[in-house]
Amino acid sequence: MVQDLLVGDPGGGLIPYGRESPTHALMGRFGNVFLVNGAPGYRLAVRRGEVVRFYFTNVSNTRTLNLSFPGARMKLVATDGGPFAHEAWIESVVIAPAERYVVDVQFDRPGAFALLNKVIGLDHLFGRFFPMVDTLGIASVSPQRVSHDLSKAFAALRRHSPPFAAAASYLNRPPDQTLVLTLRTEGLPYITERLMQLDSIYFAPVEWGGTMPMMNWAATGRQVRWVLKDATTGRENMDIAWHFRRGEPAKIRFVNERRAFHGMQHPIHLHGQRFLVLAVNGVPNGDLAWKDTVLVPAGAVVDILLDTQNPGDWMLHCHIAEHLAAGMMMHFTVD
Repeated sequence: MVQDLLVGDPGGGLIPYGRESPTHALMGRFGNVFLVNGAPGYRLAVRRGEVVRFYFTNVSNTRTLNLSFPGARMKLVATDGGPFAHEAWIESVVIAPAERYVVDVQFDRPGAFALLNKVIGLDHLFGRFFPMVDTLGIASVSPQRVSHDLSKAFAALRRHSPPFAAAASYLNRPPDQTLVLTLRTEGLPYITERLMQLDSIYFAPVEWGGTMPMMNWAATGRQVRWVLKDATTGRENMDIAWHFRRGEPAKIRFVNERRAFHGMQHPIHLHGQRFLVLAVNGVPNGDLAWKDTVLVPAGAVVDILLDTQNPGDWMLHCHIAEHLAAGMMMHFTVD
């Protein structure tokens, strides 16, 4: 379980949350302390040659992580709801709030291997990019060789049966529903509004680090309303009431509006259901797996295929906690 928390001076505890309305409503609450399994300074002791399976879950309010063990070989195995059709070698794994990934890592030499969150931040005021590297923990590898060697199994990239054989037939079909992701603001502090307007020339596809903390903190849910908008009816957020028939797959398109006042990624989560990510920006996804959360970058278009097998009344929302609290949720029914 990986996350960040926003704390004050040493011993100061958590920065208070808003009582009636969320603070940090624009970009969400980015933290300054990283935790693994609820504690700082994660430590893991392994033997040389050992293969460790990590079940990563991001429980941060806002922060999307890019996790890696530099110097160790990593293999992507599975995600939220099951295995990928094709396992793959990776250098890192990008994981948004509420997403889960299963990664096998082999530590083939003794020494210390850092678990890093390694991203590129954007200084909005001066218009420059800069590296952001945080150490979440250390895996200490002893010289003693592991007794049960899994190197042969680890070296093989397994293939699985496609999770839904007919998925390709939906690629070129028009979506059954389209949802536009955007926001509206009213009454923001003057300096925040002016600086944000100047900043609208470019939005990073992913806001990795919350590099405007004071302007972000000053924006509450009273001034910021994050919006899910039905492109067909114009209904928004909890005024939307989609209906699906059980057992009839539905293609849904998410359009993250580029011209929004502040474009930002949204990890969209569907309760009670699973889906396949069919395409991102029109490019078909060649490695399918069942998911329940998908990261939609700023300006991106993401198509999913919903597996409507679970009847009931359900919720769809952005999993950035402050965006959810500022309105970004809706209702759907599987009959």
